[in-house]
Amino acid sequence: MNSEPPAGDELARMLVTMKQNVLERTTESPRRKRNRTLGLGLGLAALLAIGGGSGALALGMLPSPFQASAPATPTGTPTPTPSVTPTATPRPTPTPTVAPVVAPEPSAPIDCATLTSGVDLTSFVPDPVFAPELLPSNYARTAQAGLAQQGVLSCVWTSTAGSFANVTVRVSDDVTTGSRWTAERRAAGESGLGVGRSSSISCGEDGMVSCRASVVTGSWWISLSYLDDTSGSFDQTTGDWDSSRARADVTGAVQSLSSTLGGLAPAAAWQPPATVWADATCASLQGAAIPTILGSPALVGPDEHVSSTPVDGISDTKDSSLDCRWMAPPQVPFPQGTFGEFRVTIVPGGEWAYEPSDDSRPVSVAGADAATLVCVSGEGSSCYVDLVSDGSWLQIGYASGATPEMQSTLVAAAEAVVATRPAS
Repeated sequence: MNSEPPAGDELARMLVTMKQNVLERTTESPRRKRNRTLGLGLGLAALLAIGGGSGALALGMLPSPFQASAPATPTGTPTPTPSVTPTATPRPTPTPTVAPVVAPEPSAPIDCATLTSGVDLTSFVPDPVFAPELLPSNYARTAQAGLAQQGVLSCVWTSTAGSFANVTVRVSDDVTTGSRWTAERRAAGESGLGVGRSSSISCGEDGMVSCRASVVTGSWWISLSYLDDTSGSFDQTTGDWDSSRARADVTGAVQSLSSTLGGLAPAAAWQPPATVWADATCASLQGAAIPTILGSPALVGPDEHVSSTPVDGISDTKDSSLDCRWMAPPQVPFPQGTFGEFRVTIVPGGEWAYEPSDDSRPVSVAGADAATLVCVSGEGSSCYVDLVSDGSWLQIGYASGATPEMQSTLVAAAEAVVATRPAS
């Protein structure tokens, strides 16, 4: 028996015959067609398996009813799904931040009440009441701001029994300056207290009782001063000044302060913000032509103000503010309505201490970041302009006799002072 599979023309003729038989039987019943088709399919599969490449060639040359049906064609044109391009959410534009104005902290990490808890304040002034120094209506507050910027702790008590009685305690960590100052006072004839490394004390009576003491001990320089126009260290029987009692009171108070501060270490020094006013001098204000603006030709200056008598060692040496004054010579009379004195104080970097008060009103000063007109009354009325310029606090015009009606003149003087600021 021939076992070789059909090939070549023989295979081709066989496939044609099989195709014709299939076409002739397309009218038969579905059932018979299905069975015969199945048999035909199996036969074709066998031939293809047997015929190998020749069978495939024949199928490729001749049309076949067994070709796989083409994929169904969609009846409509499909609408393409739009591709969504991710849209970046815009990031909010950051709001420029302004560095906060930071107030200085004292170098002595202690509050006034704790510091003086062992001191009998009534031995200095009757009915003492604590009084913060940076009062909005206090024209001298620029000096207190200047001390605070040097890390000085200032504690002040006034008396409800008298208008001028007060006691002030200050603490600084500048023991080098403190030692030098007490040595100078001792050389000038003051006596010591026998407390700390160095000390000095001066007491007197000039219309009121007063004492001033300075002590350097450990890491601290302490000053204590007081004045009293009521009773103080007067002998109630004779009415005489009792200096020995005053000295004993001061010595006991200083010893208590020294003991309380003994275990404390100074805090880090405050760093003032950079400002062009750090380079200001009284001489640099000369160009403001203040006498001409005020219509007060008798004024001479400006000169830096220096107290003729010591106030207390820390106040005299640690105030970082600049105090410039124009003065009319004592022998030269000045007409009514003119100024016999005009004052400009500058606290470089002192914007933190600028605080408009209830009795002030905003004014516009060219070149200033903010400004108010302040008028106060005491023994005499006076007005001045408080302003902020390049992070510094300036107080312009405190002088006896200035009135609210002089606002335009004071503003003009303030603008002239601001215009002299050193170049950045």
